[in-house]
Amino acid sequence: MEPYYEQDEPPPRRSHGCLWGCLTVLLVAGLVTAALFGYGAWYFFKGFENDARIQTIMATVYSDPRAEMVLGRNIKIVDVEKRFFNTSSGHGKTATFTLRLTGSEGEGELKAYLDLNGPEAKVTLMVLTGTDGHPHYLVGKEPKSPMMQSI
Repeated sequence: MEPYYEQDEPPPRRSHGCLWGCLTVLLVAGLVTAALFGYGAWYFFKGFENDARIQTIMATVYSDPRAEMVLGRNIKIVDVEKRFFNTSSGHGKTATFTLRLTGSEGEGELKAYLDLNGPEAKVTLMVLTGTDGHPHYLVGKEPKSPMMQSI
């Protein structure tokens, strides 16, 4: 017998290494994308309620009887748009939040300006606009001239 014909080992199995490797990478990438999308959706719809700055704003809203007069009871956040910016004019760090609120008597838009220089956020100006379009200054003073309203 010739040595070339003696084989004690079975022939190698056919491997799907490239196929399974590519599918595994696609699966992992899909799971990571789904997890990031899920967290983003959760934060957009419910996670903002845990933000300390928004809790400060809402505590001010809950304690003001004018907010209850405009929106009614059981005031809740419907939507949040927030913009942060640093000013170089010597005023320090500030943040602007625009919240859409709803209550038992209607909906409204709340614009809040916060000073972030101290250990806790301080509300410097808060304007609630109801469905009638009239602005209610919950914190801060109303401008003397309606032309000076930049809100």
